[in-house]
Amino acid sequence: MFDMLLNSITLFMKGKLFQDLGSLSIKLSIGIIVTAVICFAAFKLGLNIWFAIAIASIVGGAIQPYLFKDLKYK
Repeated sequence: MFDMLLNSITLFMKGKLFQDLGSLSIKLSIGIIVTAVICFAAFKLGLNIWFAIAIASIVGGAIQPYLFKDLKYK
């Protein structure tokens, strides 16, 4: 199991894990932007910063399967 993790990390660092790095970059950016906007908005609405971060993290993690559903590996 540890060897599989190291192999995946090595392939990712070499840029050989995913078929389309452009699509991965766009989807990853969308997830980061959505999470950051939710965190900022929750904080501006008067929530404690740690509570805003927790809410944004949960929502950001929940949208990841939707964003990465069509991701293709090599």
